[in-house]
Formats: sequence, C-alpha cells, structure tokens
Amino acid sequence: MKKIIVSFSLLMTSGLSVAFANDNVNPDQQILEGFKKEFIAAQSITWDKQGEYDRAIFLLMGHRVMAWFNTTGQLEGCIRDIFFDQLPLNVMKAVDKRFAEADILSVREITNADGTNYQITLETKSKKLNVKVGLSGSIEEVDKLTK
Repeated sequence: MKKIIVSFSLLMTSGLSVAFANDNVNPDQQILEGFKKEFIAAQSITWDKQGEYDRAIFLLMGHRVMAWFNTTGQLEGCIRDIFFDQLPLNVMKAVDKRFAEADILSVREITNADGTNYQITLETKSKKLNVKVGLSGSIEEVDKLTK
C-alpha cells in the first residue's frame, strides 16, 4: 500500500511540475555569449524557441526588443518597438504625405540581413493598414488589416 501511495505522489508531483513549468527556455552558452555581446544594456530578458532560432525578448533603453539567434550564437535579426518621432525624417515625411489623416498605432524597426525597414500600423476612419517602409522612405508594401 505504501508503494502505491509513494508512486501516486511521485506521479502527481511530476505531472504538476510539467503543468506549471516555466516557458522561459534557457539557450546554450554560445547563444548567451552572442546576446551579451550584442545587447550589453538589456534588461528583463526572457527566452523562447521559434523553430530553429532562440528568441530573446527584452527591454533596451526603455524599448521592447525581440532578437533571434541561430544555433551558433549569431544574431539573425531583431525588431524594436519605437515611437513615430524616432523614425528617420524621410520615413516620417513619406508616411505623413501618403497617410495624412491616419492615426499611428504602432511602429517597429526591423533589422536583418536585408537591412533596416519599418513596419507601421495605422488606422484611418474606414480601414486599418500595415505599411512597410524602407530606410530611404520608400513605401514598399501596404496590407489591409481587419478593423
């Protein structure tokens, strides 16, 4: 009878451990070293796995940043939430000119091997849009979102 109770207790403990496990994945040392090299001042860091990449989500100088690292610890790309007034002047002018009546909902700076571009979500009276703008201010893509 004692064996059954002990076995049941161990089974319950391991089951509860899995159910309440922390989603925070700990990447290997090589990835952590790559992260520390790239983002010295990062705070509130959490990790997860996205496919073959390790993703870090953290704060850097008051802004939320997501960064993806490959298995060798190299930074593959990152996304940073910024304010509209932090955009390069030519990007702000292009968006203001084409979407003068729109409200800006969010701005993300995307940096990867292709370079840097900006993803801006905005809303007009009749529609919600996701706009991709290049570093030079060229509007590269406009996607209509459900409002």
